[in-house]
This record gives sequence, structure tokens and C-alpha cells, in this order.
Amino acid sequence: METRIVLCAMSGIALMTAIPARAAGDEKVGLEVGADVVSSYVWRGQDCGGFSVQPSATVSFNRTGLSFGVWASAELFQTSQFANMNEFDLVLSWAPTEALSIGLTDYHFCGGEYWRSWDFSDAASHNLELNLSYDFGPLSLAWNTCLTGPDLNSDGERAYSSYCEVAAPFKLGGLECSGAVGILPWGDRFTSGGANDGFNVCMVSLSAEKQIGKCPLTGQIVFNPQTEATYFVVGVSF
Repeated sequence: METRIVLCAMSGIALMTAIPARAAGDEKVGLEVGADVVSSYVWRGQDCGGFSVQPSATVSFNRTGLSFGVWASAELFQTSQFANMNEFDLVLSWAPTEALSIGLTDYHFCGGEYWRSWDFSDAASHNLELNLSYDFGPLSLAWNTCLTGPDLNSDGERAYSSYCEVAAPFKLGGLECSGAVGILPWGDRFTSGGANDGFNVCMVSLSAEKQIGKCPLTGQIVFNPQTEATYFVVGVSF
């Protein structure tokens, strides 16, 4: 298991030393506030809720590449299995170049007393995840590894559940499109329910985006080969 962590760290260091420095922006601090409205919340090939509003806010320190953001998802009618378990995430990231991003995400699932707890133990509602991504242009690669929280394998040991995604943007019929494939290198508690500790493809998706005024409208087809579930998600961003 330690070998996996070392490989993740070495990959990140190699990327950092192989690319030029990030250009400084004109403004020192930036603020972005937005919200998405989606027909359903599908995350990494998993159904995480029905019709939802997903607000976000990010403060960027442009000359350093650092940013701090808040992202949330609230199921409006709370009719799914995730009723009263809305999500509230904190994201700290560093982009030393335009292509490379290194971050840390605290996934927090708000249910009852856990909302007042900042416990990262095996039984907590917080999950701390390391995020690495690099945009090669024709392809982008993202790697995410869970470091804390209720992330245990079938033997009750720390699983370091990881998710890797490869995405390729393209244009079709005047629309901005993207195809993506997500894999679980050695299983994942969240998308497999802890039932599988091996390699799996958990997400194959195709999305298209069209500008409606100043608001992007996105349609996405998602297929999870592991669960054999298919989703069609429509969302608009403000």
C-alpha cells in the first residue's frame, strides 16, 4: 500500500519539474461565484442524488496559483436514498502552471450531528482526498486518492481508494464535446460499496455543451460498466 502512495508522490514531483512556471495574472485576487442545476447528481459513475442545485464559490490568488473553494450539492426534493445527506466540500488547490493542478478536497456529507464534527476517523462523515491533474491539450489526466475517513477495504484496512480519469475534448456540430473514461485502479469504497478491491472501469461518459445566452447547457450520457447502470444528465450553469 505504501508503494502506491510513493508512486503518486513521485508522479506529482515529476510533473512539477518537467514544465515551465505559471505566468502571473494581472489581478492579485479573484472571486468566482456560480451554481449548476442538474437533473440528477452522478459522480464518477455513481448515482448520488436526484434533481439538485450545486452552488460554488472560489477565491483565487492569481500570482501564486493558489485557490480556495467551496462546493455543495443539495437535492431539492430529497426523494432518493441520499435524502438529508447533502454534500458540502472544501477545496484547496495549487496550479503552478496552466496545465498542472494539485489539490486537497474535504468531502463532507451533512447528516445530523456529523455536520458539527470535523472528525476524520474511520467512522466520520469527512473524507480527505488528494487530487492531481494535468492537461496535455488533446487529453487530460486526473488522479484522486482518499487519505482519511471511512475508506476501508474488505479486510478492514485503509484502502487509499483511488479514481483515475482520462478525458478528451473535441468539437462536433458546433458543440463543445468531451469523452471520458474513469477507472478504479484497486477498487473504491464509494463506487463499489466496498464489495470489490480490484481494478474496475466505473465510468464511460460522453458530454456536449451548448451556449444558451450566457449560460452553458450541458447534456451527458454516463455508463457504469461495473454496475451496468446508464444515466442521462442535463444541467445548466449560472
